[in-house]
Amino acid sequence: MSELDQGEEIFRQEGEHFRSIMVRITEKGGLQLDAQDMGKLVEEIWGDSDYEFWVTIPPEGLAKLARALVKKLYASRERAVDEFQQLCIDEGVPHERGSWA
Repeated sequence: MSELDQGEEIFRQEGEHFRSIMVRITEKGGLQLDAQDMGKLVEEIWGDSDYEFWVTIPPEGLAKLARALVKKLYASRERAVDEFQQLCIDEGVPHERGSWA
């Protein structure tokens, strides 16, 4: 996985059944969500100390993914446009707000 940035951990579960989930941007501009599991259960099932798995979206799939996520997060929400803009502001996502009457 050397083609990936360091990513950002978005979930962590400590203890007997450890799990870490990271989101990363690939060198080619895609998106990857990956998980690492560790613990006794992983050793019993896989015969190794850790198990890693991931889903990668290529750059050409990001627009479709963005649409799907916006629909999932903002469908049936009266303030969807305002909430979406606030998300862009909070996360430093370049955006442009427009209107006309």
